[in-house]
Amino acid sequence: MKNVRSLAVIVVGLFYVQCLFAQKNPVTDKVNHLTYSKNELLGRIVPSPPLFSEIPMSCSSRSGMMLRVEVLNAFKELHQAAEEEDVRLTVMSGTRTFSHQKSIWERKWVRPKYMGWSDIEKARDILSYSSMPGSSRHHWGTDVDLNSLENEYFESGEGLKVYDFLERCASDFGFYQVYTEKNRDSNANTRSGYEEEKWHWSYLPIANEMLKQYNSTISNQDIDGFKGAVSADSLKIIVNYVNGIF
Repeated sequence: MKNVRSLAVIVVGLFYVQCLFAQKNPVTDKVNHLTYSKNELLGRIVPSPPLFSEIPMSCSSRSGMMLRVEVLNAFKELHQAAEEEDVRLTVMSGTRTFSHQKSIWERKWVRPKYMGWSDIEKARDILSYSSMPGSSRHHWGTDVDLNSLENEYFESGEGLKVYDFLERCASDFGFYQVYTEKNRDSNANTRSGYEEEKWHWSYLPIANEMLKQYNSTISNQDIDGFKGAVSADSLKIIVNYVNGIF
């Protein structure tokens, strides 16, 4: 009986020490407990250390591109796994600020092909493959465009080899293709928003939480400050595009 009581005292003591350690050194899911500011969600930031790190030239098409540190670490592991299968992954685009996205959007906005189009017609056409500033997943530092910005590249030759690898292995490292093929059958369920992008892969361990906070924090009225922004509400940008995934 004495031994049992002694054992009980030891167990209680260990439990107390463990609880005390946990209070001083909380082991929590850091991703799911972070709160992101409105500016972070809208891309109104300057990506820089310690939250962001530059993508090495060994993994990218040009210098100066940034990703969140955890995302970059995961991508490096994915990149290494690809190399082991003789597959080359190259980041074409990483984090984009609001101003970067605005320059892309407004460059397309003044294309001669849109002469005589209404603002909502122009916006809808551009939205086939480009996000309105303030609504892009690239603002979050969680998403990458890989190898080519043309779906056709991934349908044959080296591109098909890359896409096959990504479909098999990317999810093992937290990356998923979020803009998948749409179902053209009008009687079947399909996602809304952008067309398929075989090059666009998102690190969901962080991006899912950022999307959740985006939905609870941002409204269509926050999508502003660029040509054609007035169309955001009519096109239901958040419902149809920000959430138009999978």
